[in-house]
Amino acid sequence: NNLEFDHADIFDNLAAIQSAFKFFIRLIPRNGLLLANGDDASLAPLLELTHCPVKRFGLGEDNAVRAFNVKLAPTASEFELPSFKFHLNLVGELNVRNALAVVACAKHCGLSNKQIQSAFDTFKGIKRRMEVRGIIGGVTVVDDFGHHPTAVRETLRALRIKHPHQKIWAVFEPRSNTTRRNVFQTELVRAFGDADAVVVSQVTRLEQLSPQERLDPARLIQDLQAGGKPAAYLADVEAIVNHLTRSAQGGDVICVFSNGGFGGIHSKLLERLARK
Repeated sequence: NNLEFDHADIFDNLAAIQSAFKFFIRLIPRNGLLLANGDDASLAPLLELTHCPVKRFGLGEDNAVRAFNVKLAPTASEFELPSFKFHLNLVGELNVRNALAVVACAKHCGLSNKQIQSAFDTFKGIKRRMEVRGIIGGVTVVDDFGHHPTAVRETLRALRIKHPHQKIWAVFEPRSNTTRRNVFQTELVRAFGDADAVVVSQVTRLEQLSPQERLDPARLIQDLQAGGKPAAYLADVEAIVNHLTRSAQGGDVICVFSNGGFGGIHSKLLERLARK
């Protein structure tokens, strides 16, 4: 669905990831099919290297499976293909794009638009992607697996659509092998654009990285604050829970971003909010 730099412990740069994708793309037989996001610039050059047909999906006019009249609402999303309107019980452009990939694949396998919509009707999303873990005292605690700037940015955009007038807190654990490093030091600042306040925890497993490689949370907080964004660096889960319990008000949304358990922060936060 997209191709960008990640897994910094394995790949040196985006070109190295593209090289790995080239290898796998060429394994698709001539009677196979490659479904690809036609709007992704990093993916585009690889689509010319296949031995098999390519079907592109996306929002741009050059895609074979293209969404028209996209409507993003707080509780649902809609998009049209020629002669059919699809409805999703999910929020945000990222879910529309994912749904387009599903439509492209399902139609290739012979399913009708109505059959695809029937599946969409019963799909409520997956765990750890904008998963609501609980609502206590009007405060909604959300769990999200996002650990890459793009995933954080798109999730927060979707949450802003879902909660247009509510305060959104982004709580971020730099835990993945990419975000523990400083390769996305600048991109992370932009990723939090739709959050009203940001809390960043300590970088995990610091001893495995040289000082020159490490993400600098203090600089991240400083850059966010310089842009007018309330932000705080709180090293451990207890400090974060204390801060949020004191500061969050009814109606606020707290989205926790981590690709791990984050010290059980979700249940600890809900327990503390219940005692507030």
